[in-house]
Amino acid sequence: MATHTYQLRINYNAQNQFATNILHYGFDDSGFGSSAAAALALCNAWDTANRTLLKNILPTTTTILSLKARALNMTGGFEGFLALPASQTGARTGNVAASGVSPLVILVPTVEPSGKGKSFLPGVTDTDLVDGEYQTGYVTAFNTNKHLYTDNLVLTGGGAPTAIPGIYSRKTLTLNAIKAVELGPVFGTQRRRQRPS
Repeated sequence: MATHTYQLRINYNAQNQFATNILHYGFDDSGFGSSAAAALALCNAWDTANRTLLKNILPTTTTILSLKARALNMTGGFEGFLALPASQTGARTGNVAASGVSPLVILVPTVEPSGKGKSFLPGVTDTDLVDGEYQTGYVTAFNTNKHLYTDNLVLTGGGAPTAIPGIYSRKTLTLNAIKAVELGPVFGTQRRRQRPS
């Protein structure tokens, strides 16, 4: 093994709907015995450094359930999985609209004109988003905690490599470093999928 890109999935229960965010990290995994061991080390490092930061920008109706990571563009596809303790709920209090409004996080790459990355946070309270405008308290909370998207992670084991976050291109199979994180001016909505009868 050498330097590879790993995909990290953050799984949630968001207002009784399943949601997932995907982040990407690049690091030298040659010190680990397998890609699964390296993936689990990434899950543990992310959890230690970023779980509280993420909870600070999620509503109390959203619970972080687990982390799952795997190496990309390698044979095997083995995963590291970390189930989190119960009650890992967000810290933002208030009602959440039935429409499941989701704030847009924009990841700005260091190399232009590479495409920007984006992610939708699973939920925002009605008091944090009023008439389509993010309120000052939410913007402050987001800006205080957004470095969870850009901070490097030092992994335990495998020679303690540093995992660098980035925006992954499926077209070029490359990872581009993130230079800035912004709260997008638009937001998405989560829709409950209906099963055909």
